[in-house]
Amino acid sequence: MNITFKTQKEIFTDMKTQLVAEAPQLTNWRTRGVVRSILTVVSAAISMLWDRLKIQYLDMWAQYSDRTTLRRYYELWGLVWSEDLDTETARKEVLAMYRQKGKGTKAWYRSVVLSEFSEKVTDAAVSMRARGPNTVDIEVSYNGGPVQEDDEFTVADIQDFFAGDENSIVGAEVLVTSVET
Repeated sequence: MNITFKTQKEIFTDMKTQLVAEAPQLTNWRTRGVVRSILTVVSAAISMLWDRLKIQYLDMWAQYSDRTTLRRYYELWGLVWSEDLDTETARKEVLAMYRQKGKGTKAWYRSVVLSEFSEKVTDAAVSMRARGPNTVDIEVSYNGGPVQEDDEFTVADIQDFFAGDENSIVGAEVLVTSVET
């Protein structure tokens, strides 16, 4: 298994890119004010740093854990362990299970929208089960106002993104809307 670690420069570039996306909020002099914008930028930076550290820890944990530990976690997820199972295959499976653990949560939907559509969306509010079981409502905004749609981007593009095979959660009905003015 080939585990790659991000360099310090790559982590810095990722943080810088996300902070640049949040920077327009610093000049937002509406009722929400500058303090809220600064807190949003700081919380986004801390959240991203936490995610990077967690992934790095899981990469290192899976790389250095012994067969007994791998077997325990392998069986906790309901996977079938056999003595002829290759250690590297077990490491790969355990790491994959850790990485998909938070998929489908409110935080996951919010972080995906903010990372994939950072140029058009600066905030996203996620509500689970507001329209009934297995429903997810995502309300997006740009600097506290509605998302600006044009020929290249509409809110329906975010809806289509979650309808795709890679990002859809089985049984979840996702509805994406923009905030009203």
